Amino acid sequence: MQNPEKWSHEAIVAKSNMRPERMQKLKVAANSLQNPGFKFLYQCWDDDPALQIVIKKLLAKFPQWGVAIVDGVLVRTLA
Repeated sequence: MQNPEKWSHEAIVAKSNMRPERMQKLKVAANSLQNPGFKFLYQCWDDDPALQIVIKKLLAKFPQWGVAIVDGVLVRTLA
């Protein structure tokens, strides 16, 4: 069951305000080849559908990060 507060108007506005900072961190990760961490990727994935496209491209480019998308969910693939 989805959390209705997660998609309230206020929550959507807050997530939109966080998008530029998160996008910048994802760009830095892509340019530096550094994994930004599963927790950060998961939060972006779970909170912001617009960032899912960026994350999909990053994971295709960097399979060594040990993160994959399984049935629309971000999962760790390496121990």
